[in-house]
Amino acid sequence: MIVAKHGLLAAARLRKQVDGIRRVVIARTDGIALYDDVPLEQRDGAAALTAAVLGLADTSSASLDLDEVQFTFTMGAQGSLFVVPVDHQHLLAIVAEAGVDTVALASAAQSEIAVLRRLAGPAMAVS
Repeated sequence: MIVAKHGLLAAARLRKQVDGIRRVVIARTDGIALYDDVPLEQRDGAAALTAAVLGLADTSSASLDLDEVQFTFTMGAQGSLFVVPVDHQHLLAIVAEAGVDTVALASAAQSEIAVLRRLAGPAMAVS
């Protein structure tokens, strides 16, 4: 089972591996936050928004016969949003500074996803 402490550890490992990470969110796919590493007063529904982004990507992917979503990446002028499904009930979202090394970010995220999938348990794992 994934709990808030796992998010804290995941965020620390991600920041150690990749410079420029601004925010890490672990949420359920129904939009409920399990972990968000910004202060409470700065939490603005990121869990719900990232769940919606992943849901839209999943629907688009299925409609275009692209199979399961591996990740979704949004790049803006001030940074980027990287959202990865952990399993069918959880997601990992990373907000990074503009110019972040996207290859390093994707690699670090995949490492964390492997850890989070083990914590979620075999019944929850994405095939």
